[in-house]
Amino acid sequence: MDERPLDAKELLQRVKNGHRSEKWKPLAPSDELVRWREWPMRSEASLDYLHRHWALPDSFAPEAGGGGIKGRVVNAFSRLTFRVLGPYLREERELLANLVRTVDALAKRSDALALEITGREEAEAENAAQLGAWLSSKDTTTGLGDT
Repeated sequence: MDERPLDAKELLQRVKNGHRSEKWKPLAPSDELVRWREWPMRSEASLDYLHRHWALPDSFAPEAGGGGIKGRVVNAFSRLTFRVLGPYLREERELLANLVRTVDALAKRSDALALEITGREEAEAENAAQLGAWLSSKDTTTGLGDT
């Protein structure tokens, strides 16, 4: 390994000579991340649909069976079905409720990450612009500018 001390002027000159056509300019934040900031996941229509349709029925409404003999048969069959399937339907309902809560938490975390990442991208772009300005100002003070 080379033990010579690093000469900043020489390094700057080598960088400038190797990249004369390139200018320092900040990168624009990603369009996808900007979209996430403007339209968060929590505003998605599919999440709204989940909230409105996750609940399974936990009982049978007798008026749904209608009247007459057909209605009584439907009501008796429905009560029997809900009595037999009741524990399963309660478990299924709890599962769906937990899935919706998990999706909500993931959407919230995704929105927070998108905001954090776009903030970091903007800060990084600003840092790159400041570095470019600093390097440009060093060109004139060190005599390493384009001549």
